[in-house]
Amino acid sequence: MSRMKSCLYLIEYKNGDDPETMMQPMLEACIDNIFDTVSKIIKQYRLHNNPKKKYNMTLFTDEHTFTAEEYIQHYRDMPKEVWGQDFLEDFDIEIITMFN
Repeated sequence: MSRMKSCLYLIEYKNGDDPETMMQPMLEACIDNIFDTVSKIIKQYRLHNNPKKKYNMTLFTDEHTFTAEEYIQHYRDMPKEVWGQDFLEDFDIEIITMFN
């Protein structure tokens, strides 16, 4: 099973501001300040065994109303041999729990 090679977070806003791309430390630093303005958070990553393919993992969207537990269980049920053995991290669970 492959591990993640790189990871970033795509942030979209309710007010139509341009989407932003952030690395985890930057998102951790500003998450409380942008909480009320976020419409979508997508984790985008690549795996070591297939660095050309981008995987998108929606952690939050205001278009659907899933509970945090539904999101987390969905991603835990995903096959690790396809999505990578470390694709769901504690920080992702924290974001899912915070926003959903």
